[in-house]
Amino acid sequence: MPFWKSPAKSDSKHPDVEFTIDTNPQSHYKFKEPWTALALDNLRGFSIQLACAGGAAAVAKTTVAPLERVKILLQVQQMSTVPQSEQYKGLLDALRRIPAREGGYKALFRGNGANVIRLVPDVAFKFAVHDQFKLMFTPPDGSPLGVQEKLAAGAATGILRTLMLYPLDFCRTRLTADRTPTGQQRPFTGIVSCLRQSWAQEGLRSWYKGMGMSLPGVAVYTSMSFTAYDTLKQRLPSDKASKEQWWYPLAKIGCGAAAGIAAQTASYPLDTLRRRLQVSGAPGNSVQYKGYLNCLRHMAQHEHGLVRQLFKGWGINCLKTAPGAAVQFVAYDLLRLAITSFDPSSGAVSPL
Repeated sequence: MPFWKSPAKSDSKHPDVEFTIDTNPQSHYKFKEPWTALALDNLRGFSIQLACAGGAAAVAKTTVAPLERVKILLQVQQMSTVPQSEQYKGLLDALRRIPAREGGYKALFRGNGANVIRLVPDVAFKFAVHDQFKLMFTPPDGSPLGVQEKLAAGAATGILRTLMLYPLDFCRTRLTADRTPTGQQRPFTGIVSCLRQSWAQEGLRSWYKGMGMSLPGVAVYTSMSFTAYDTLKQRLPSDKASKEQWWYPLAKIGCGAAAGIAAQTASYPLDTLRRRLQVSGAPGNSVQYKGYLNCLRHMAQHEHGLVRQLFKGWGINCLKTAPGAAVQFVAYDLLRLAITSFDPSSGAVSPL
């Protein structure tokens, strides 16, 4: 082949530079984009996606925060010093009595601040790290991930996320379960106060109370939710015409809600045990557990119906799943539109 028709070559000393050999005196070097610029672009795109996802999750969690607080109170109120006759009977009873007892409607959002603070790193792990685990568990032949691989990737993501962020979840539970009435001094004024006092009174190990039960619970929840969502989503029509229909985003929300409810149902007893162990030893509670078996034994001996107690608040948990998912998707799209209106090249895409 004549040299003037030879393909483009790469300079071994400068791998980011390409040049073409020809007889044209106007020959010039063609520069590739440096890898540093590509990395910055990827980081910028990820930061924008993280801002949209984290902001949307914060809005969704705040919207359903009253339901979340009632759920946790029902899970752990049997441990408190509050007499049985004054404990909440259910969702409506709690929503009616909490503002009157604890100083207004803002009491319904107690503990939500700690929940929101942990969302940005939580969302980052959920999406960025989960994708890496999916690549790690991809079959050697490059075929699509099966159910086992999806379960493994979801479980690994959930376990790593829990190990990194558990103290914030511990704080959120104790702040949420605090039932100090109006006019009395609360044991914790915030996240730092909760961590400091727990460390001083119970040691550093208190920050990780219930984590041994949390890891299998998170593995079950995360693996089932990711797998169920991917399986249900694959059943939706994939043609362009269907994706443009008004019902398609609602169908995706339904898939997410169904996957979340299935995963929460499977892991809910473990979640109840975890909440009880996190609250054990906190001010205002008369019951302390030595471990998971001791907790189960105490519940079986002193409370009516072990299975019923393990699933206390399950209905509320299911109730908040669908509206929470809908609010999160809508908030994500609004944040995405706001960002792209300032910078159309931001790369933020709709989750729907």
